[in-house]
Amino acid sequence: MGNLETFIQTNHIQAFVFDIDDTLYLERDYVRSGFRAIGRALSHEAFGKYCWQLFEAGVRGDTFNRALARYPEVDASIPQLVELYRTHKPQIALCPDALELLTNLRARTAVITDGPLASQRQKFFALGLLPWIECPIFTQEFGIAKPKPAPYQLAALTLDTPFERCVYIGDNPAKDFAGAHAVGYKTIRVRRPGALHFDTPSDNDVDLEVRDLSL
Repeated sequence: MGNLETFIQTNHIQAFVFDIDDTLYLERDYVRSGFRAIGRALSHEAFGKYCWQLFEAGVRGDTFNRALARYPEVDASIPQLVELYRTHKPQIALCPDALELLTNLRARTAVITDGPLASQRQKFFALGLLPWIECPIFTQEFGIAKPKPAPYQLAALTLDTPFERCVYIGDNPAKDFAGAHAVGYKTIRVRRPGALHFDTPSDNDVDLEVRDLSL
């Protein structure tokens, strides 16, 4: 683990480009919010609670199938449940260190985030990012998902900042850093306890690894 403030100063960083999920907040909070919203929409809180129990047990991918098998009285299809999950208004908040960093930054800013457009937009506004982020890039909108270099190039060009003076801050070694590193960005991995990819080791396209965004 390194020192974030020293890294920023040493590399003369002028633009900060952030991931959202498990970088600025914990994604598990969004998952829990989504399952609660489904329970309320179905007037069946036990269904939502069971989905969350499955998540905590490590179930991924077939959560709704299992929950419908457990509660056959629920009259909803998988596509309906997915739509409820993706379009709900999430009850989530920035991690305190992320809020402090964004509040005190005096630099150009962007986010690059993959995932369903409706979900990522909802997260962006629920986290209150609009006052701080100049350039939100929802990759599904452009068809240029990470780890391709294109979204990182777009962010730097929009912010009018040389690639080598940009830093990408993310959490997922599988997709967050390769494209950024390829075009000349510096890269910082936030390895938060509780994050979905916490146990995944970093690769050599990560320049700095930190536990949070405290300066």
